[in-house]
Amino acid sequence: MEIQAYCEQLIQYMAQIHSPVLNTADRLAHGEGALLIYLAFRHDGATAGELRSWLDVGSGRVANALKSLEGKELIRRVHADRDGRVVEVFITEAGRELIQRRYNRFREELEGLLRELGPADSRELVRITGRLFDIIQNRRQRDCP
Repeated sequence: MEIQAYCEQLIQYMAQIHSPVLNTADRLAHGEGALLIYLAFRHDGATAGELRSWLDVGSGRVANALKSLEGKELIRRVHADRDGRVVEVFITEAGRELIQRRYNRFREELEGLLRELGPADSRELVRITGRLFDIIQNRRQRDCP
């Protein structure tokens, strides 16, 4: 019963938090921002299929985001040397600069919150978040065929 009460309390807190830090994180983690993050920090030169799989969205959504990002000159699409039917997506310098500015702003806001939280509570928050991440990853691996 105690876990259920904690669950309800955590849901209530999460529903009530409207923070510039979380709003910035949300913008970074979804849509075009997520594609730029993937290209900038994980795999520049990814295919649309890789991006679709990473974001867990449909191909139409990825295609629309890529078209928009290309129109803003934040990415470029290139036919792969190994197979001309495959298109690889690369982040441009402008895209890299944009995502780095957004990341830096998010980091500054988060650092401010952690300073107010204090070193001990910040360390505990990171420890617990890491444990949650590990549990989620283990569940995904266990549930994948």
